[in-house]
Amino acid sequence: MLYFKHSELADKYHVSLKTIHNWIDAAKQNKLKLNLHEHGSRVYIANNPSNITLLENLASEGKKYRNTRFNKTVNPLPEFYSTYNRRQALDIISNLTIHREIPNQYNYVDNGAYNWDSWVQRLSKEDKPNNLNNTRDLVRANLESIDKLIGSHTRVNILDIGVGNAYPVKELLEHLLERGVLHRYIAIDISQTMLDIAEKNINDWFGDRVKFEGHVRDISYERFDDLLVDDMLDRDSDKTFNMALLLGATPVNFRSFSDILKCIYGSMGENDVLAYTGKPDSEASRRYFDFHPTSGNAAVSPINRYTLDLLGIDDSLYDVEMGYDGKQRMRYVRVKLRNSVTIKFKFEDGEKKVIIEKGEVILVLRVWHMSALEIISEFEKAGFILLESHMTRDRERLLTISGIDTKATTSNPV
Repeated sequence: MLYFKHSELADKYHVSLKTIHNWIDAAKQNKLKLNLHEHGSRVYIANNPSNITLLENLASEGKKYRNTRFNKTVNPLPEFYSTYNRRQALDIISNLTIHREIPNQYNYVDNGAYNWDSWVQRLSKEDKPNNLNNTRDLVRANLESIDKLIGSHTRVNILDIGVGNAYPVKELLEHLLERGVLHRYIAIDISQTMLDIAEKNINDWFGDRVKFEGHVRDISYERFDDLLVDDMLDRDSDKTFNMALLLGATPVNFRSFSDILKCIYGSMGENDVLAYTGKPDSEASRRYFDFHPTSGNAAVSPINRYTLDLLGIDDSLYDVEMGYDGKQRMRYVRVKLRNSVTIKFKFEDGEKKVIIEKGEVILVLRVWHMSALEIISEFEKAGFILLESHMTRDRERLLTISGIDTKATTSNPV
């Protein structure tokens, strides 16, 4: 490329279009040593190494001299530092700085778990199709298929990834208990609070018939194969069947759909299976934004604003934007800042600042949209092979059961 588009520079250096025009005007007057490129009747900043160095300096200097009247400094709440460990805090800072987004998984940590639990409890009381009811229907409809996959195995381990409050898995556990084959129920979640909620539900439903095993893991990078080592090495390993569950369409919220799939693939044995439920792309799914404990509220939900609130960014500082991006094929919830905001993070060994300009947006929820075939293709790219698939009658929910493709060479889908 011979030159930068103005919008590219604005996104890259987090500056306004007016600032870029000012740089070009200064270069025309020989006040800045920027090389310019004329294209038709328009003038652009040339894309070359010397310009890039100068642009980085200009963007950095500009952030030092801002009118405090139009800039708001906010401090994360004390709960931010008690909720997130140092690694998680750094990840949030990095994502805000580079991608202008808050990773979705951090909204479910600590008290954020109760927001999710309230929403799912609301869905459980509805008698119409919804995310929870459709998932339960799909699990019930595929119990016979699951039995066939279990075959003659007499010990079944269930690994519930992103367990939430365990509502979607209830019928499957009941079925396996009735058959007398449930061996271990292992729940995995980034949130200890979410695990506590799930454990209470499991105990209320099943008492001592199910021993709850909860493990805090960030499934985007932490594997779980260590949890199965003892079973795989004991004398009855040939009687054991491992079934991993991903019943909340979790991968569609990450920047890369394949991140979680790669981690799960690396944690599974050659005879293990993975059950997944998700929402294939449809006109109806593109309009779905109801994540509130009570229906009918159009503002950003408590689930999606949890980390935002902990950062000290209250709703007087932004406008909420919801929609479907047809180009990226992504449903989104984001907040657009009314003023420039400086988030000042304070740690024992220093400070970190994140500066976000007026008019910029912070993404608080992403949902990738793919057809059923595209979802299956992503699993295949990660090294899985489709064994079973089922879709609800309204085509709004899909269940797949996949095994490890021992003949495949995994690729790296973005």
